[in-house]
This record gives sequence, structure tokens and C-alpha cells, in this order.
Amino acid sequence: MKSIFFLKVFIVISTITLAQEKRYPAFFNASMDDLHWVDSVWSSLSEDEKIAQLFIVPHYTSNSYSEVEDLVEKYNVGGVIFFKGRAETQINAINKLNKVAKTPLVYTLDAEWGLGMRLPKDGISYPYAMTLGAIENDSLIYEMGVQMAEQLKRVGVSVSYGPVVDLNNNPLNPVINYRSFGENKEKVASKAIQYMHGLQSQNVLAVGKHFPGHGDTSVDSHKDLPVIPHDVARLDSMELYPYKKLIEAGVGGVMTAHLSVPVWDEQPSSLSPKIITEILRDSLAFNGLVFTDGILMNAITKRFKNYGKADAKALVAGNDVVEFTNHIGDAIDAVKDEIEAGNITWESIDDKGWRVLLMKKWAGLHQPQSISTKNLHADLHPKKAGKLIQNIADEAVTLLQYEGGLPLEKGNGKVAIVNVGSKNYTEVEKALKEQGLEVESFFLSKRASTTEVNALIKKLKKFDTVISQLSGFYMTQGAKDIAVELEKGKASPAMRYPYKITYTQIKYIEQARSLPQHFTVVLGNAYVLRSFQGIEKQNSVILTYQNSKALRKAVGKLIVGKIQPKGTLPVTIDKRYKEGISFKSFENPNI
Repeated sequence: MKSIFFLKVFIVISTITLAQEKRYPAFFNASMDDLHWVDSVWSSLSEDEKIAQLFIVPHYTSNSYSEVEDLVEKYNVGGVIFFKGRAETQINAINKLNKVAKTPLVYTLDAEWGLGMRLPKDGISYPYAMTLGAIENDSLIYEMGVQMAEQLKRVGVSVSYGPVVDLNNNPLNPVINYRSFGENKEKVASKAIQYMHGLQSQNVLAVGKHFPGHGDTSVDSHKDLPVIPHDVARLDSMELYPYKKLIEAGVGGVMTAHLSVPVWDEQPSSLSPKIITEILRDSLAFNGLVFTDGILMNAITKRFKNYGKADAKALVAGNDVVEFTNHIGDAIDAVKDEIEAGNITWESIDDKGWRVLLMKKWAGLHQPQSISTKNLHADLHPKKAGKLIQNIADEAVTLLQYEGGLPLEKGNGKVAIVNVGSKNYTEVEKALKEQGLEVESFFLSKRASTTEVNALIKKLKKFDTVISQLSGFYMTQGAKDIAVELEKGKASPAMRYPYKITYTQIKYIEQARSLPQHFTVVLGNAYVLRSFQGIEKQNSVILTYQNSKALRKAVGKLIVGKIQPKGTLPVTIDKRYKEGISFKSFENPNI
């Protein structure tokens, strides 16, 4: 006898082409053979195993393997999330787990900017979302998604927890920040859709996060529960907008955040039937898989004395999959208690399980899985990746402020390049020398004394043009740091600055205002500019959003005119630099 869900899925698939096709993820496009496989697998499971299929357990390093294997053998959990280690170690773990798993496992990864995010020694890191937020050609993001998916599949991963679709409209956000495409809702939606289509074109499930919107927060949910204080109208028009568009475009997964949204519910959003069932499922008509954010994050664990309780509450609320949990026995017991209390039904468990198995079938996990490690490094570093990363960098680098003087050409006089923070960045120097310019390089330590700064400024006044590259910043501000706006007070050596900015860097930029032609290159997060009051008085500010070789090369190409400025600021930094600012022409700064 076929389950009720079998009949519901059959009806849905039969009518998809007639109405609302775009609201159903690709894994719903199943054949009758697919449905028979799902039904037969689900029917073979015990009640405890059906519940366990809804849990994703963590695999941290090779030392985690024995615990994960035990959870797979004892409970038949649904999948694994990997965190760090080496690619070959991950593949070997997957091959061994596949041999002991009763039901095919799905392997997942938090890979927002590619495999390098979790496997940095083996995988490629693509540009961060804030960098992508600066580009106009979103087809490059689709191509990036395709490449990322190919590399994820090579190491056995079928679910990627991305894209981030939060609107980062709070400069003090300690956890989303550069992980967001920006604050413009239309642009965020457009870029997220291209990212999603790229992943899912290769049958890697994309998971939009963090619903209902983690951008306008100043608390890290890994540590506590952030509060979203807005009214319903604001949430509907802003925070929910990218999710609406992503759902319409066919995203397969959505991750629920651990947030406090008082206008909707007093309990955390990830445990709220109002937010997940009424808003995400019913109002936004999302029919894909709903994943929790890590259920063992402090925003949740601080509120429950016993493990497993939050897992059960998450399923009651409408989540399909509880991610990052390892107290499986306790969680199964807690779910059965909720069923006994009438808070969730076995039919609902069936619905969730069928979605999980439909996704596994779509990802090809019904077939025997054995992954080879032969040619692994070459497969994870295709030549096309470097070309794409450079193309994105060329599009992203932003001429944020401009008063003329570019491009630099032979005959423009003597040029000084000052590396403030690192001695090793030679890309701009090389680009200038290739054009026949006379160049001399200097280095200034992030911790240099005021005397050293003054001495360097004196030397630099002998040059016709000075290019200062500021670097050595962190990508995140630090949870306890408050961005320093120096218009409210003078810089002090005793101050603690965000992003590991130093007093030396601030004083150097202040002194550099006396140079006749000074171009400042900021190799880092856009928000570091909040601490550099007065930097707007330079001839030019070039922003890269992060520090990478490709972006430094793009800066050199821009300065000598090999590429035109194309990037646009995706976030508001402060009252000087608003979202959408850019200069797209050397000849006419007003464009």
C-alpha cells in the first residue's frame, strides 16, 4: 500500500506543468520509478529510523569518524555535515560510511565560497559574497555556482548550505557581514538566484539562508539569540523579498535562523510554527526542504536543559531536517513524546522523510557510491577556475572615489607604492613597470611609530604620484568591537579598532592627505572605511572588498587602464559612502 504522501507527490508532479511550476524544486520532478524507490525505502524503515532520517550529524575531523559511524549504524541517520580536514580524508570517510549505512546518506557542507571554505588546503576559495555584490555581470555567479558544485560532487557533497540571502543593512553585524551580497534586495535576489541555479544545474541542492533574515542584527547567533525588531510591513517588504524570489525560481532548500522576531513569535524563529509553517510554507508557498541552522548553537542550547528537546521542537515547527546534532537517541525519544502529545503526527514525519528521500534520489544517491581519490588535486583545481576568479575580480574592483589622474601612463613621473601592512604584494608594481613607469616601493609596518610614519611621508613628497595599499585587515570586525567613527573623536593609540585596524594605519592616511596626488587602495572589507575618517579627501579610493591575488592584479590593471572601473558599492558604509556608489569612467568622473 502506498503512503498518503505518495499520492500527494504523484498529484503534485502530475500538475506541476499546469500551474506554479516555478514554486516546486527540481527534486519534485520525479518519475514513477523514483517514487516507487522512495516508497520502498521509507516503508523498510522502523519508526525510530524514520525519525533519524531527519537528522544531519557533524563530522569535524578524522577523529570524529568513529562517533559518526556509530550514529549511522545505531540509528540510521539521514546525513552528515563535514567541517574541516583534507579532501582525501573526507572521501575515505564517505566511502566507509556508505558501506555501513542502511539508507543512503546525504553529505553536506557549509561551502558559501566553495570547497576552500572548509577544506582550505585542498579546495578553491571563490570570492566572498560582498565581492560578488559589487559586480554587474551576474552570469559569472552562475558559472561560479556550476564550478563549485562540480568540486563539491567530486568529494561526495550533494547539499551546499548557500547562498546567503540576508540583506546586510547593519554595518555592525558580526556574523553575516561580508557573507551577504549586500543591502539592495533586488540585487541580492538576482545574485542568489544565479548562485542557486549554478549549484542545482549539477544536482547539488542549494539552501538559501538564514530565514527569515539575519542581516540586520548585531549579535552572533552562534553565541546568543539576535533580535529582529522590525514590524511586519518592513519584514515583508525587505527581509522576505529575496526568499520570495528564490522560492519562485525553484530553490531546493531553505535554512531557518535562530532569531528572535517579536512581532511574529516569542520563541526562536527556527522553532516557531508561525514563522516556518505559516509564513515560509503557507504564505511563501515553499515546498522544498527546510533545514535548521546548527541546532547545537548557543542561541538554542542556552534555552534547553536537555539535549534532543530543541530537535523535536524544530520538527514540530515545520523544519524537515535538523542540522548539526549528535544526541540522536535523546532526539528520537523527544520526537516520539511530541507525537504522543499530539503536537506532530506520523503523517508529518512521513512528509518530511519523503522530501528527504526525493532529494536523495534526485542527487543520485540511490546508486552505490564509491569515490576515487585518483587525480583528486587536478580535479579540484581546474584551469577554468582561475580564469573565472580573475574575471570576477576585474568586474568587482570598485573606484569608490575619484578626482582624476587615472590611468597612469609612461611619462606621468615618479610613482611610489606604499604597502601598509604587508611587504609581499607586488601585483600593482608589476603592472606599472610593464607600462614603462618609474616605480619605487616602500613598506610600513602596521605597528610603525609616529616618527616612522612622518619620515616616510617626507620621502613620499618627492614623488609625483603615491599609491598606498592598506592591508592586514580581518574580514570580520570582532563581536565585541564597535566601528570607530573618528568624526566623534580623535584617534588614540589606546583605542581598539575593528577589523584589526591599527592606529598607525589611521595616522598614515591622515598624513597622506598632504601628498600632491595620492591614490588609496583598500585591500579588505568595505566596512573598514568607517574607521578612516578623512580618507575621502584623497584623490582616489579603490576598494577590493577582500585581499586576494586576483583582486590585487585587477587593481593594477585598473590603474594602468587595461580594464575600466565596473564595480559598484553593495553596502552603505556611512554617510560618505552609500550603497550604489561607483565611478565608471576615468574621463568623466560624474558618470
